[in-house]
Amino acid sequence: MPSASTLAVTPTGGHLGATVRGVDLRRPLAAHELDQLRRLLDEHLVLFLPEQFLDDDQHLAFALQFGEPYVHPIARAGGRTEAGCEHIVDDVEHPPFQDRWHTDVSWDVAPPSHGTLRAIDLPAKGGDTIWSSMYAAYDALSPVMQRVVEPLEALHTMGASRAFLSKAGPEAVARAAEAFPGAVHPVVGTHPSTGRRYLNVNREFTASIVGMTDEESAVLLDFLTLHATSPNFQVRHTWTVGEVAIWDERATQHFAVADYLPARREMGRVAVV
Repeated sequence: MPSASTLAVTPTGGHLGATVRGVDLRRPLAAHELDQLRRLLDEHLVLFLPEQFLDDDQHLAFALQFGEPYVHPIARAGGRTEAGCEHIVDDVEHPPFQDRWHTDVSWDVAPPSHGTLRAIDLPAKGGDTIWSSMYAAYDALSPVMQRVVEPLEALHTMGASRAFLSKAGPEAVARAAEAFPGAVHPVVGTHPSTGRRYLNVNREFTASIVGMTDEESAVLLDFLTLHATSPNFQVRHTWTVGEVAIWDERATQHFAVADYLPARREMGRVAVV
């Protein structure tokens, strides 16, 4: 059984991202392995674990070691109560929809704390995923702007729901919008493990700043969401088949690059809270 000392960790970006080798995700993690991965997540925010080749059950079991099962609000609104491994299939008939900067389901009152993906079928080229560090985004604000945004709250909603409409259909989206009209979160979050501040707004789901006029809110959100996705805060990852990634949803945003059509891309996804 590998020990913590056998883990090979290679940072991949200046602010976030690391490739980790030396652990087998097909079996339950030993206590020291889980502790090591948690500490690496706190440090690097997103971990890439190549050559794992999990099935759906193994993927779900791996993710659940980092949190409680999370069921997407659209599925909950349809009566689903059990979490599972979702397959995201993108091709000509099912165009990609994750090519927007976002934090998963930030419009839920209790959104996911961690996301996981595994690469099942990849195009010959393209299909990268980009993550951006919200620690770095907050730290790069001027002290004056930090004082401006720290006491603010923002409303997160499903927004235009383009992705959900194309994948789940209008009836499912309408049910979810009624059951989950949105959630208010601090514009600046404090991470429960590290105590670090992070910027907590995203272009896809953050609708408005609470207490501001529409014009004031639009100006501030335009600035913050553009700032949050600066290349200076990013890591871009090229996938390999069988690879697994796990990331901290709270202190990151991500963008799935949709540059591979008409080729096919299939990913497995599990989130936890």
